[in-house]
Amino acid sequence: MRVAEENLLGVLSPKAMDTSLDIGKETKRILDSSNLQDVARNAQRVCIALGNSVNRALLSELAKQLVEQLVTIGISSSSITLLCASDLADIPLNELNSLQIIRHDPQQSSTSPVDQFHGEFQPMVNSLFIDADLRVTIAEAKPHQLLGFSGLSDVIFPGLASNESTRAHLSNRKQKTATDLFSERVEIANSLQNTFALGFVLGMNHSPARISFGAVSTCISELRQAVQEISTTTLRKASDIVIMSPGGNPMDNLLSTAVETLPAGLTVLKREGIMIVAAECGGGHGGGEFFEWCAERKEPRYLESRLRHALNYDGLKATLLRRATEAHRIYLVSTIPDHHVEKVFGMRPARTLNSAMHLAEHALGSDSSAIVIPDASRVIPKLE
Repeated sequence: MRVAEENLLGVLSPKAMDTSLDIGKETKRILDSSNLQDVARNAQRVCIALGNSVNRALLSELAKQLVEQLVTIGISSSSITLLCASDLADIPLNELNSLQIIRHDPQQSSTSPVDQFHGEFQPMVNSLFIDADLRVTIAEAKPHQLLGFSGLSDVIFPGLASNESTRAHLSNRKQKTATDLFSERVEIANSLQNTFALGFVLGMNHSPARISFGAVSTCISELRQAVQEISTTTLRKASDIVIMSPGGNPMDNLLSTAVETLPAGLTVLKREGIMIVAAECGGGHGGGEFFEWCAERKEPRYLESRLRHALNYDGLKATLLRRATEAHRIYLVSTIPDHHVEKVFGMRPARTLNSAMHLAEHALGSDSSAIVIPDASRVIPKLE
């Protein structure tokens, strides 16, 4: 798809860093300077949980370096388990084949309670992770348009959780907001002793920009500022048309997940502007109650009233979509059947980005301004 240069207001992406980061040296430095060695010396069982990232080669490299560090300390490789979170796409782990590598299944995997968490529900997390003497999560830290921040603690919960406890976390939550959900995830992670995070932030072209290691909450605090710095991009004015992608798998695998990134585009879209969303949605519209809330086709104010009574995360996303389609024409380029796109979700189906752009320019004029957001899950757009 081509946008005329004179009409293009900008392509919104994370910032490029001035200096390149030597991942090997930096990882060794932060691991050597931590108290990992003191904790690991007495560990009999080590579990490394891997979250998702678009830079899967980096994820694999960090896992390799961490394992090498643990072996150097004196831990046998037979005592180390690599546990892949439920949303982790396939990554190259050939150099770690000597380890036990297991993928968490929210329906089938054995889970155990996080007894130290004293909240309104009982988190159930993969038993291999709970039973380990030393736990480390490796994941990308990035912005989240609804929760505020994502990564690191999300790997543990809901990434290693049972379906039942995830539903308890996300539905019928009285006096809770979306940001409260993220706070709960951090609290769950913090309640597990001897649990660390090896986190990173990606800049332009998915290159590593920051890396941190430490207790989960400490790592989040260190990387949150980096995420704000790298992901925030400011524009002078809003655009007639916004063309955006949620950022590829897993963000565009389900429509219910892709919807989480819509605020990035809505922030820089004019009041009566048109949005074009390219999301494959190979997994469909998403499970849970998202489809049910959308299919009701109720007015946003009615849905918002229900959310004030009790937070339902699927309902929150459905309400966001309903409010967006009420204010804007939104074209969806996906594999979801056209009748669902239009009749259930209130969007307009388009076969290709080019055809959607042609329709948008026909409606608004060929001189309409445009903004492109290649990965809406990784930027924080703002207007001056």
